[in-house]
Amino acid sequence: MVARRLATLALFVFLFLHPCVSYGSKRSRGKGNKRSKTGTPNVPNGFANERQCKLTDKSSGAVFDLSALHKANIIDKKFYVIYGAAGGPFDHVDVSYDYHFTLCGADPPTPLSCLGTPDIFRAAAYQIARKKRDEGEEWRVGEDEGDIQNCVAIGSGDRADWTFSLIDKDDPSAGVQIDYTNGQECMKRTVVKKKTETGREKRVVEWVSTPRSTTIKMVCNPDARADGERKDKAGNTGRLAGSTQTVHAREDEMCHYTLEWESPHGCPINKPIRSRAAQRDDDLVVTSDASGFHMQSRRETRRGGFFGFLFRVFWICFWGAGALAAVQVYRHWRWMKVLVPQMAHKNRLQQKLARKKFFKLMTTFDNTSAKRAVPARSLV
Repeated sequence: MVARRLATLALFVFLFLHPCVSYGSKRSRGKGNKRSKTGTPNVPNGFANERQCKLTDKSSGAVFDLSALHKANIIDKKFYVIYGAAGGPFDHVDVSYDYHFTLCGADPPTPLSCLGTPDIFRAAAYQIARKKRDEGEEWRVGEDEGDIQNCVAIGSGDRADWTFSLIDKDDPSAGVQIDYTNGQECMKRTVVKKKTETGREKRVVEWVSTPRSTTIKMVCNPDARADGERKDKAGNTGRLAGSTQTVHAREDEMCHYTLEWESPHGCPINKPIRSRAAQRDDDLVVTSDASGFHMQSRRETRRGGFFGFLFRVFWICFWGAGALAAVQVYRHWRWMKVLVPQMAHKNRLQQKLARKKFFKLMTTFDNTSAKRAVPARSLV
């Protein structure tokens, strides 16, 4: 009998606590699902400041001074280079990628690695694919660039203009991004709806010729140091895969490339700057619970986890107290059969005495009171 009661109590505790495991992520859904939207694109008008890569966002008035970085492109005629990038969703597993890029539409002479490539043209960004090095063999900045497989222009140069905008339209301190379009054509996989002969709709996969495009995100990081951006004598920025988190490059969707560079130059010079830690709180992460996967910010994840923890502690305490009370009622069952009716008696004195005895028994853990004689009818 005792084992059955304890098993029933444990089952109730499990059923009530089990939904609480996912409470934290359920509570924080909503605001975290909203992705930060980029600002309105600004078209350069040819002013001297923009030619020097001093960019002013029209909607917020934020000013970004990239002129110190732009000098290597416009004066020294050099590209910034990200070496050995890999791991994007559309990257080949046996291929690593080098990205040559400039800021503010500068188009230095085409890299030597791309000369001789069919249909290549002068552009502001290139992707060079090469066979991946053997495991343990690192790529060293400035060494011979053998094993080239392919070189493509992935951004506008002499074919189109470029635009710039805020990374987050609501927060200029997140940084500025530069968008290049009209790169070389590539085949993009698209899914379209078409009607069959019977009039029903079906989804069909088509490969559409699409110009490549590139987004360079200058992420504001006031704590980033120049010596963390490994450079060779030509001023190229080297990224050894897995060894530095300063610069990232990936093909995040077909025919579109995103380059992220954390730098103090990505911070507005006339707006308050949030710390990088505060900015990372707005980064989106994927969480899961009983209802599936959800995307929310790190801040919301922590907040939901905290409230979920408090909720679980509350329920554990509640059901723990309930279980203890059930054990005490069982131990003093002969007394309870008399006290419970007396606590609802019309006589207030009888109620008071019954309640006093009830709480005394609930806090008594010895067997003396349990074995004590039980009154037949009344306490008074």
